[in-house]
Amino acid sequence: MNSLLTEPYVNTRNDEFFRFLGLPTLMRSTAETTNGAFGLMEHWEIPVGFASPYHTHHREDEAFYVLEGEMAFVCGGKWLKGGPGTYVFGPREIAHGFKVIGDQSARMLLMCAPGGFEKFVLELGQPASAPVGPPDFAKLAVVAAKYEIDLHGPLPDSPKEWEDAATQTNGKDGPKALNRRWIDAFNARDWAAEKEARAAGFTAYLSGNPNPMDDRAWSGFMLSFTEAFPDSRIVIDECIAEGNSVVSRWTLTGTQKRIFQGIPATGRAVRVVGIEMNRVVNDRIEEHQCQFDLVALLAQLGAMPA
Repeated sequence: MNSLLTEPYVNTRNDEFFRFLGLPTLMRSTAETTNGAFGLMEHWEIPVGFASPYHTHHREDEAFYVLEGEMAFVCGGKWLKGGPGTYVFGPREIAHGFKVIGDQSARMLLMCAPGGFEKFVLELGQPASAPVGPPDFAKLAVVAAKYEIDLHGPLPDSPKEWEDAATQTNGKDGPKALNRRWIDAFNARDWAAEKEARAAGFTAYLSGNPNPMDDRAWSGFMLSFTEAFPDSRIVIDECIAEGNSVVSRWTLTGTQKRIFQGIPATGRAVRVVGIEMNRVVNDRIEEHQCQFDLVALLAQLGAMPA
């Protein structure tokens, strides 16, 4: 009879997200919306190098589906890796975990059956605007015990050749690594690290701005933009480097809380895509050219017709 009470349930990326272990997360379905059958969530930006604890579920089975990026999974001590379209099953009573490898952030669906694990996630969740930092492991352990999840510590060592490849790709040197550090600094509001990534003669060219920006103008723009969109965050969707140039396709999300370019605060959430090309000299970004969908941004803020 319970199935007669079930109603269609729609969840979209327009819903408010929260952070779980620092990861931007959306709850797609819960036990309440599936008659207890399963809970489904999406981690839409898992940074390179992120690793879950090695853990065992006693109440539910866990399944993972990779949407973007490259990930490595370990289950019962056995490692496997895969990119978009990879499905991995982590049965209850068997220790498992995952981490992001490769050179770009990952996006993943995570489902647990039966439902209930999502309550663990929500109990540890933080607002989207919360500062990103390491999780409180003491609290994590207490809440995990409450939901019958054993934490075994860090993941076992993955194959050495994977680690070597990750080091070559994501090491400190190279335009791609520099580009990622620069964007990570923006997301963390680490302005010292952001400035450190730029050359002394830095110049930026942006959509809608008729004049190039020098180092000082760029710093002012970054501060004013993040004041207007305090939860703004950039996710790298794709990154390609050749020689001393690196090109990224990215997605920016945020909520307008203060005036922006003469537009009063609207409280509206925005999602903007863009492409940027950076020219690197002596491991510093000397020239930044960025084209983004300015029309879509203005339309989402109600400043022009959709």
